[in-house]
Amino acid sequence: MVRLSWRSLGVELIHFFTHLEKGFLYTSWRLAVRPDTVIWEYLKGKRKKYFKPVSLYLIWVAIHLLAYKFIIDWMHYENLRTGSFLLRGGETQTFIVKHSNFFGLLLMPILSIFMWLLVSRPRLNYIESLTVVIYAFAAIEMLIFLQIVITGLFFRTNFLTDHFLIQVQVVSYVWNLYAAFMLFRGEKIKFLIPRILLALIIGILVNIKTTELIAEFILRMKR
Repeated sequence: MVRLSWRSLGVELIHFFTHLEKGFLYTSWRLAVRPDTVIWEYLKGKRKKYFKPVSLYLIWVAIHLLAYKFIIDWMHYENLRTGSFLLRGGETQTFIVKHSNFFGLLLMPILSIFMWLLVSRPRLNYIESLTVVIYAFAAIEMLIFLQIVITGLFFRTNFLTDHFLIQVQVVSYVWNLYAAFMLFRGEKIKFLIPRILLALIIGILVNIKTTELIAEFILRMKR
């Protein structure tokens, strides 16, 4: 049996970070500028040069959250958010805003259903459509990170506001529309842009209602 040592641990760490840099940065950059190329090649089996979608998403979530916490603590920003303009007010909205990272995960499977039903079927199955959405959400986490750094660090402006929240949502929805259009523009789908918009709108509205129902259920259980 080969015993583990500090040297073997060091080799593993070096391998992890060098591999992370090579695949992670390449996939992130390519996903930002050519999401259609990255996603189609990954779906068609050319996966060695790309970071896996779930791993990419989780790493960008971690980077986003670390930057968020670091900049807030360093700049001493006060939380002025009341929540999404689409949500109800009161205790339910406060709970959703407080646990926004958890509730944000619900949007992926919900949005994937409507993207599959209205846009990608029969070209892609549901799992492939979910993979597309996960890659898109990884790119969105990257965009949120950049917005936080630019707004909170470079311009020294408090980003814990409803105005910034709306800005993030608009950028996310526009990028989703762009990525979906780039991905399916060569597939000869009739009314492509209206179908993408409809899938996004229905997915978002269903997610909001589902989020509210889950939040209300949790709050009732706590009482």
